Amino acid sequence: MLNPNVFRAYDIRGIVPNEVDADGAYRIGRAYAQFLKDKTGLQNPKIVVQADARPTSPALKDALIKGLLEEGLEIIDGGLATSPMHYFSINHAGVDGGIMITASHIPPPHNGFKVSLKGAINIGTGKGMEELRDLAAHIEPKPALSEPLKVEQRNFEDDYLNFILGKIKGTEIKPLKVVIDPGNGMAGLILSKLLKQLPIEAVPLFFDIDMTFPNHEADPLREENLKDLQNKVREVSADFGIAFDGDADRIGFINETGQMIMADLVATFLAEELFLKNHPGASIVYDIRSSRIVPETIEKNGGRAIKSRTGHFYVKEIMRREKAIFAAERSGHFYYQDFFYAESALLSFLYFLVALSQANQKISEVINRYHKYFSTGEINFNLEDRSQERLEKIAKNFGDAKEINWFDGLSVAYEDWWLNLRPSANDPLLRLTIEGKSPEIVNEKLELLKKLILS
Repeated sequence: MLNPNVFRAYDIRGIVPNEVDADGAYRIGRAYAQFLKDKTGLQNPKIVVQADARPTSPALKDALIKGLLEEGLEIIDGGLATSPMHYFSINHAGVDGGIMITASHIPPPHNGFKVSLKGAINIGTGKGMEELRDLAAHIEPKPALSEPLKVEQRNFEDDYLNFILGKIKGTEIKPLKVVIDPGNGMAGLILSKLLKQLPIEAVPLFFDIDMTFPNHEADPLREENLKDLQNKVREVSADFGIAFDGDADRIGFINETGQMIMADLVATFLAEELFLKNHPGASIVYDIRSSRIVPETIEKNGGRAIKSRTGHFYVKEIMRREKAIFAAERSGHFYYQDFFYAESALLSFLYFLVALSQANQKISEVINRYHKYFSTGEINFNLEDRSQERLEKIAKNFGDAKEINWFDGLSVAYEDWWLNLRPSANDPLLRLTIEGKSPEIVNEKLELLKKLILS
């Protein structure tokens, strides 16, 4: 089974076995191998294959590898991994690409595949995903190779750990107390080893890897998943708390009072306190949902602020083109030039420890510097009609705006407020973000937009 709808904007993902099963994984393996050989001109490209710990991952991985081998690819089986560790593994091994089996934070029965080229450059819509979908749909039976290539087994955990620890100095970190919640996800694979190398007091929650997610969904963007973390931070009087998503490419932060901190404000802090101090004049990328305080702070500190469409595929593309030192999305993805222009939640944790130690303030005091505006966050409207015509009809209500653009959906800007309304890349949703200079402005505009969207 391989439903063509599992080929999404940034990855391949669906319900197992109803939308993708072992046969589908085999087809994806064959299709990816054909695609990669065409792109590289190599007869036997070499890739890294890794997986998360979902119950369905082993069977999908075996079928995927079978398809890859039948097309003549050389394979390093890197075992269990986080998505950032997978990106590291591709670069560290110097191979021609990679496939990570994961559905991130989404619970079973979902599973999927993140597919990459050399350098861990992701394949996505307009950059190969459509070709993969079409190739997979027309796979024909193929005789087995007379001499199948062998699969090399390799563990990248220690190499990855040493690499990210090499980005900081332990002496730069104060003995902070931190509550850490990987949500039974893949961050638990590395965390215990990492924490032994840090001069902090760590209070663990849900470190055991169990990707049925028995305690809560591993998505730090949703506050209902942070209740245990918030309670524990207050209970033990911690300096702050962190939570990871299922494949550990996103991170969420909680201050010492148990309040959730939006990722764009964390990014603003890191940009000002760390990256622009160490790299004067550097370029920094932020996504379209981010607060105005992000570009304002970057530019105030002499940096170059670059806006990106939402989605890791687009952010990484702009980072590489502009040679940006750092990038962030409001979703909790943080990207680094010195991490192959990819994201790593664990590296984000390390950089945050250094920045907070240097600031020598409580996290709430640090972040309050950036509470200049008020935001709705991202609000989802479940709608089948997400057409351009619908958005253009809404845009006609804002003819007096300072700016209207179609960079990523519909964006409207006034002096004292702005909105972004964009269709989801994967789901029948319109996603709305409004920010303004006062709660009253935000609430007023939210009521207006609800009427316009739902009419």
